[in-house]
Amino acid sequence: MILEVYAVRDNPQPLVAAPAARDWMSEFPGRHAYRCLPLTIANTYGWQVLLPVDVVAEWNGGMGQEDITVACEHPLQAVSNFQRGVLTFDIGYVFRTPPGYHLLVSGPANVFRDGVAPMTAIIESDWLPYTFTANYQFTRPGKAVWKAGEPYAQVCLVSATLQEQVQPVIRHIGANPELEKQHQLWRDKRSDFLGRLAAGDEHAITAAWQKDYFRGRYADGSMAPAAHTSKQRMKIPIDERVA
Repeated sequence: MILEVYAVRDNPQPLVAAPAARDWMSEFPGRHAYRCLPLTIANTYGWQVLLPVDVVAEWNGGMGQEDITVACEHPLQAVSNFQRGVLTFDIGYVFRTPPGYHLLVSGPANVFRDGVAPMTAIIESDWLPYTFTANYQFTRPGKAVWKAGEPYAQVCLVSATLQEQVQPVIRHIGANPELEKQHQLWRDKRSDFLGRLAAGDEHAITAAWQKDYFRGRYADGSMAPAAHTSKQRMKIPIDERVA
């Protein structure tokens, strides 16, 4: 499958495979946060758009466009297009996905910035012939700073109609005896581990975490029948533009 990415100017923002590393996760003692596999996989889920220049934006709390001031070497990279503290970032590409696939656009996964929150959007990129923007909502009056080279948006592909086809059905866990059994085994094993950890058990302290999910196995040691991903890396974009 090909994700076509058409640059609409000579020097658009860099597009890169989303990396696994996050500063706040690396700062954990022993890089403990990377043991949470769901977070680490989400970090790498798609591609990121990087800022070519610094951006400093400040909101005074007003509802008008003029209530956000932006300092940026590229005047159209970040602007106040809307009202109510919404900051808009330019993305210099037209994305074209295969029929039946759309683009999910959000802020960089598991990247947190004080005072502003990224908006999430679904783009019908299997037909759209023009660009879109990435937007942030100020959550309170104040200043937000992005440095050149930092990601400000992350994109990934989603099935266009899958969500509407799915029918959620809520059941008691006892309706699935095998699932209930495995769940109870996990709870018992987890409670025992946490108890030993709290009591200072050397083996529990040395282990520091249980690896069942990370290894794709049940609490009884058997392996999960479904496909399991413990490491994910996106393909690096290929630039076919003529110099």
